[in-house]
Amino acid sequence: MERLLFVVSQERRDLYEVLRKLLMNEKGVDLILDRRVMKRRQRDEPPAAERRRFGRRARSLEEAEVRWRGWTVVRLP
Repeated sequence: MERLLFVVSQERRDLYEVLRKLLMNEKGVDLILDRRVMKRRQRDEPPAAERRRFGRRARSLEEAEVRWRGWTVVRLP
């Protein structure tokens, strides 16, 4: 069964608390605060093309969504 992972920015703790209350009884749904420390050099736009072919860090779209919207959803197997 597929799972959903909601990742909420550290700056949006208010949203995290609302989602935690709404999703606490949902099966297959996890919610976390983004634990990553932002890089010193950040772009306002995502890179033009992803140079890496594979790897765990190939989620630039999700990273951009967390920065711009304050949250994202990732589908997990």
